[in-house]
Amino acid sequence: MLKLPCHHTSLGNCLKRERKDRHLTQRTLAQQALISLPTLRLLENGQGNLRTFWTVLSTLKLDIVGRNLPPGKTMGERIITLRKRKGISQRDMSKLVRVSQPTLIALERHATGRLQTLDKVLTILGAGAYLAPHGSTKTFYVHAGNSSNHHGWETPTALIEPLYSVFGVFDLDPCSPTRNGRTAPVKAKVHYTQDDDGLALPWFGTVYMNPPYGRSLSRWTAKAKAEVEQENAELVVGVLPARPDTSYWHQDIAGSASVFFLKGRLKFGHTQQVAPFPSCLVVWGVTDEVMTAIQAALPKA
Repeated sequence: MLKLPCHHTSLGNCLKRERKDRHLTQRTLAQQALISLPTLRLLENGQGNLRTFWTVLSTLKLDIVGRNLPPGKTMGERIITLRKRKGISQRDMSKLVRVSQPTLIALERHATGRLQTLDKVLTILGAGAYLAPHGSTKTFYVHAGNSSNHHGWETPTALIEPLYSVFGVFDLDPCSPTRNGRTAPVKAKVHYTQDDDGLALPWFGTVYMNPPYGRSLSRWTAKAKAEVEQENAELVVGVLPARPDTSYWHQDIAGSASVFFLKGRLKFGHTQQVAPFPSCLVVWGVTDEVMTAIQAALPKA
């Protein structure tokens, strides 16, 4: 049976899975890597020192690979390449990860620091990171079609602008037509495009999604619900067709999210033609305070 990589979990959990797949006890692996048992347990919980983590990976002959992680001589070099490709400065990245800039510099230059810092950086960059044997070829994924904006469904300015007054700049837009923050239709600190495949990556922070409205829509609502329930994302705001008769609505929205039905029909993108369906805002992870703020900010007509 094909063993699928653990994209939706931490590197620590991936390490635990690899150990168990090899039928090794924690004590045995700790002895082989010449580290203490508590240290290994810490690593498998996604914490601990990177120098020790590299030692364990070397013992198991494992590398960190990823569907979007570029090649490079060191992990730091690969992170720098991907960060620059995403147009994120060191200063902005350190704010997103909530570490000091010197901490990020140490990670990029020397691959030192804490495992949880590396995990967070790779998540924010959409690296799709997981562990694989030395020399493995990374898994190929079929993209689900990542952006409604490719089909002229760009979020209307009249709808998105009021949301900035509530949330400020979003942390993540997993359905963006571009990773260029200057030209992207949604203000977000990080943009995942179709090439990244936001369905295959963990989310984080406050998320805005305007997903494709075709057959993959139910996968996006399921993803939004799961990311909040798993506490990867704090909150997800989605602009969706108002279709309460669908199965995904009852599975992922009813009883799991708050819904704001929008008056009239939206004019997506730059067209003057109204959409052929009513729309709504669906918010997973919303608090009463944020609900009140959204209600106050949304256009009244």
